[in-house]
Amino acid sequence: MPLSSLSPATAREEGRHARDRGDPAEANPYPEGSEAHALWQRGWEQPDDESNAAE
Repeated sequence: MPLSSLSPATAREEGRHARDRGDPAEANPYPEGSEAHALWQRGWEQPDDESNAAE
């Protein structure tokens, strides 16, 4: 998905799903330093109860 059409919720969800699959944090597909990278990382690190409250 192009970064320009990526919503913050989508990036966080992708990170959370990656964690649930057992993917390592290093599997983040977005360029380091980008907002999408940070959002994906936050989704990967954030407990499920917190991610649901943030949306």
